[in-house]
Amino acid sequence: MTASNLIDNEAGTLSRDIFSSEEIFGREVKRVIAPAWSYVGHTSQVPNSGDFFASRCGVERVIVTRDPSGAINVLSNSCRHRGMPVCRYDSGNSADFTCSYHGWSYALDGALTGVPKFRELYQGKLEKEKWGLIKARVSIFHGSIWATFDDAVPAFEDYIGEDMLFYLRTLLQGPDGEDDGYEVIGGIVKWQVPCNWKFGAENFAGDHYHGYSHLSVERLSVGTSGKKSRHNFAADKTARQPMFLADPARGHTIRASVYREVPEYTVQEAASDEVNDYYRKAHEEKCRRLGDHARLLIHGGVIFPNTHFNSAGRTTIGVWLPISAARTEVWRWLFVPRNAPAVVKDTLREYYLRYAGPAGLVEQDDMENWTAAQRGTEGLMSSKYPFNYQLAMGLERRARPDEWLGRNVTITENTTEHNQRVFYAHWASRMEQQP
Repeated sequence: MTASNLIDNEAGTLSRDIFSSEEIFGREVKRVIAPAWSYVGHTSQVPNSGDFFASRCGVERVIVTRDPSGAINVLSNSCRHRGMPVCRYDSGNSADFTCSYHGWSYALDGALTGVPKFRELYQGKLEKEKWGLIKARVSIFHGSIWATFDDAVPAFEDYIGEDMLFYLRTLLQGPDGEDDGYEVIGGIVKWQVPCNWKFGAENFAGDHYHGYSHLSVERLSVGTSGKKSRHNFAADKTARQPMFLADPARGHTIRASVYREVPEYTVQEAASDEVNDYYRKAHEEKCRRLGDHARLLIHGGVIFPNTHFNSAGRTTIGVWLPISAARTEVWRWLFVPRNAPAVVKDTLREYYLRYAGPAGLVEQDDMENWTAAQRGTEGLMSSKYPFNYQLAMGLERRARPDEWLGRNVTITENTTEHNQRVFYAHWASRMEQQP
């Protein structure tokens, strides 16, 4: 079955098989997940020589290291001798990595440096330079670390595209508008969900239609705004225009808003004076640095295929890591402003715990939706009928934004499933490619 038989963008329908078929899953791992640039972490996790942390690049288990030269490496966590992990810790500092099976050891840049009985049993002839850890291509963008093992994938900047690079840079700017203004707090949050990875990806891609799911959380003040809202900085929505941006050539999507004019600081009524003082000064500095661009507020989005992010008062980046057609592991990095006082970082950490992750009130709603939707793909009868992606199809209000908001993206203003249709159209085009 070809991808064109699974997705009908003109009709706005999508076969449920793409969420439940293990055969399709095996193909998409090779054709969609592997040939991509994957987010693997942040430079703040490896500030010093010898620092490392374990991560994932697509379906590959990797080690991210900072070697003595200061370079950041992404290495396959698999010994070249028998495939054992050479690193069994989540993070730390080390001079090298040694396999616990047969003792082969590797430097921080992946070079094979030690082989037991090298002279006696290998006669000193093993070509060590050919047997180092497999190294990924690496790109550092304003503190974020990206990697791919596919030599055929275009350079990172070309893969992301100039428009999405602008939004990714904006995401990584601190509250004061400073580039690379964040650091990771609390390691990496990891959990599994019994659903297909695309349910999470499409939700972050641009689903503003599911607010009904969060009505109970909206009645609470889980953020710092002091209002009945799940969001921080829950300002008057009438002062800004929502936007949904999609890159048809690459499959990336963005959820954002643009204020009609540079906004005033919104007091966080549930936060301390010290927290408000920090954010007020940061906001003023951001307006000074960015000028008219300070009108932009990013809510979230997806870097195709499986890197997602949230913003607007809670900067997080995550990846949907496919395990099987019906199981996904989620990894989430939580960010706090690098130069903020401790009280600001603690306030954000507590908010993240209430909002996101396996114990987060909002994400629990989402996970219940995704796992139930997964069951809806597997019934003998129901699997014969497609899903409907026709929301606002042909009715989208096309925005006429300033050019700096994107020249190669489609931008719509009303709630629509346009972003999802673009995401799945690109998924289908990748599925038609040979691995």
